[in-house]
Amino acid sequence: MRVSRKRPIRRANIIAAAAFALLAPTGLCAQEFYAGKQVTMLVGSGAGGGYDAYARLFARHIPKHIPGHPTIVVQNMPAAGSLVAMNQLANASPRDGLTFGAVQTHIGLEPIMGVTGPAENARYDARQMNWLFSAAKEYPVVVAWHTSPFKTFRDVFEREMLVGASGVATSDSVYARVMNELMGTRFKVIDGYKDNPQLVLATENGEVQGRAGWFVSSLMSSQGQQLRDGKYRVLVQVALEKHPSLPDVPLATDFIKDAERLEQLKFSMSWLPMGRPFVAPPGVPADRVKTLRAAFLAASTDPALVTEADKMRLEISSMTGEEVQSLITELYKTPKPIIQRVRSIMVAN
Repeated sequence: MRVSRKRPIRRANIIAAAAFALLAPTGLCAQEFYAGKQVTMLVGSGAGGGYDAYARLFARHIPKHIPGHPTIVVQNMPAAGSLVAMNQLANASPRDGLTFGAVQTHIGLEPIMGVTGPAENARYDARQMNWLFSAAKEYPVVVAWHTSPFKTFRDVFEREMLVGASGVATSDSVYARVMNELMGTRFKVIDGYKDNPQLVLATENGEVQGRAGWFVSSLMSSQGQQLRDGKYRVLVQVALEKHPSLPDVPLATDFIKDAERLEQLKFSMSWLPMGRPFVAPPGVPADRVKTLRAAFLAASTDPALVTEADKMRLEISSMTGEEVQSLITELYKTPKPIIQRVRSIMVAN
């Protein structure tokens, strides 16, 4: 397998221009509001994983792009696949622009999907939340440890593969179930690991043979050297398009011919472009939402952040807050039969 160092093309000029345009009309008001304030960033994942890495990267750099330069305090809230953090933002957090969250990619669809449990547990309408930014597209991949017998993705159709996960709503668990049901793979999910470091250790110790939904950004940032050394084999990409660094690794869609199942598989991956989203509560004043969106855009092209992201091997392939908001709106229009079918697969029995 060839792992390319090529990175996605950045939309630096467009993003910088958009950030300037957004900041211009509200800068003075925002400066007066944010000066001397403390902003809380809720992170709906545990410390040490990919979501936490992106959240803390932006927490370090975004204050200088918010007029008034407030301080940012990161608070991890790793429960139920970000559902607890999202419910907190929607129902209990102040709606003044001083609190926002970094949540998992699926959480915007939780009210209609109910992956973490009954859909009513999601006490929010994601269309009413203020989506601020997404730092990167996501590409879940199936990886096997080098001592396992799994050399190619076709091997997973022939024998059972033990894969680890840190929760029933995480990508490692969800996409294993999706592929088993729609494609006939033979993943057996071993759940209950606390976080990414525990999953890495379990793989290296032979407790599991790999993972069936590890995001490329997290894989490369935490285990890039192991990947380059051949310790991990990337068997397939569970995405709508190939990651630029993995041009030789096939897509899961290449292995499914039935049109109806292919449509369901594609829907299960449709929210991955908003892979590392940041979101604020509903009801935040529009000018502060505008300010925060502009700050994220400006931070994403800040040379200091870009340099640090490169060192951490964190890709920045962003979506604006408006783009995320639009994607959420469109996904809520998906025909109910498709939603119900995919939900029936993704929700653990």
